[in-house]
Amino acid sequence: VRPEDEGRAFSQQALWKRVVIVFAGPAMNLLLPIGLFFVVYLGDAQSVPAVVGTVFPDRPADGVLEPGDRVVQADGEDVSTFYELARIIEAHPEEPVELVVERAEERRTVTVTPFLARSRRPLDLVDEVGRIGIKPHHPLAVIGVTSPSSPAAAARLRAFDRIISAAGEPVDRWIDLERLLGGNRGSMVPVTYMRPTRVEGALGGLVEMEVYEPHVATLTPEPGPGGGLTRSGIEESDLYVAHVTARANDYEGGVRPGDRLVALDAVPIRLWATFVEDVEATGDAAQELSWRRGDQLVTRTYRLRAARSVTNQDSDQRVLLLDPETGRHLATLGHWRPTTLDAPVPNPSTIGYALDQSFRVTADLMELTVYSVVRLFQGRLPLRDIGGPLRIFEATEAAAREGATNYLSLMAFISINLGLINLLPIPMLDGGHLMFLFVEAAARRPVSTRVREYASMVGLALLVILMVLAFKNDLERQWPRIVEAFEDS
Repeated sequence: VRPEDEGRAFSQQALWKRVVIVFAGPAMNLLLPIGLFFVVYLGDAQSVPAVVGTVFPDRPADGVLEPGDRVVQADGEDVSTFYELARIIEAHPEEPVELVVERAEERRTVTVTPFLARSRRPLDLVDEVGRIGIKPHHPLAVIGVTSPSSPAAAARLRAFDRIISAAGEPVDRWIDLERLLGGNRGSMVPVTYMRPTRVEGALGGLVEMEVYEPHVATLTPEPGPGGGLTRSGIEESDLYVAHVTARANDYEGGVRPGDRLVALDAVPIRLWATFVEDVEATGDAAQELSWRRGDQLVTRTYRLRAARSVTNQDSDQRVLLLDPETGRHLATLGHWRPTTLDAPVPNPSTIGYALDQSFRVTADLMELTVYSVVRLFQGRLPLRDIGGPLRIFEATEAAAREGATNYLSLMAFISINLGLINLLPIPMLDGGHLMFLFVEAAARRPVSTRVREYASMVGLALLVILMVLAFKNDLERQWPRIVEAFEDS
């Protein structure tokens, strides 16, 4: 140390100052994502309104809330967005929550008690939150026909027809159709609908495509008590199987497109989403699945397995049928329940929302990164999942194509990874330096230079091994492309 720098060198600073200096680097890595996510969420000037679109059967909201209800107050707080409503509900599991709702231009107060739901995240992480069983998504007026002898069938309507007008009035959502036909007592109703029709050999057979064709029908509900839709033989398409992908050559006599799911182990199925939840809860156990084909009830025994897509939307939830004896994959069932949202409303507090989301998402990613390291040491996460510069480049390229929002989100994720990994107690990393400083604080004297040198050699070896492993994984993932590039050249 030069005489003029005496007292300014890092090693000559007080212990607490050295801790702050060493921690400053990782701290900036962990604080940067908050700023990045703040910019991302600051753009959400509008949000989904606090309007009920779907009410799940056998959930706390069933019989209390109805599709179309607008929640204006929850637990004494004014709400205008579904985000605000969901946060209040999530924070009160198994506690009564008072809601003020607007229904048919009238305000009423209801009380609902959220049940304790366990929401699963990657790496076997589980969040315990309150749920009441509602979503803001309104199902469109896509129908199912309950019987071949129903008035709907007589009008030549089929499952998955989308009603776009009835009695001369436009129809978009299911509740619009209920409103127009609910009070009909047997009068003829002109109906305009769109029918999905498969295009054979679309794009040379590369894709499966369906187009809508317009049709007109005259529907005459049966007279009598009950709703007009029920007396017409019309219900939502939710439980009607839209797609069956056979995986086994001997799959015969099973569920077919157009069949209506009825029961699972003799328990009625009321919604596709809850059907998927029940399948997930029972694992691969053999179960009796019942469905209706026309007026015929069919029951078979299968092992069932849920298969959710990355979007996790209701329309992407599929169920696998497995052989009850061998577990062989026989077929995959999918449904079609298109939905829509009410017109967005202004976000009441854009800055507050952006701050809340930026801290929340950053904390979630930190937790996910920490558990990733823990799962690696536990052997529950394969080493091949470790990526290096090539994987970062690939992910960055994909995120840049998808837009600035995804690009900033990826930057935040990488920054969190760098910050937390840098805090690992490995010599050569900031975490290793902090470890030595804590030892110095406990022993009341600095760690010897020889110990530091040996520890640094071990740390360097660990980092080299980690880098080699990351490069190896990157090359294995990219090897087919590399070979293809050389072959083309």
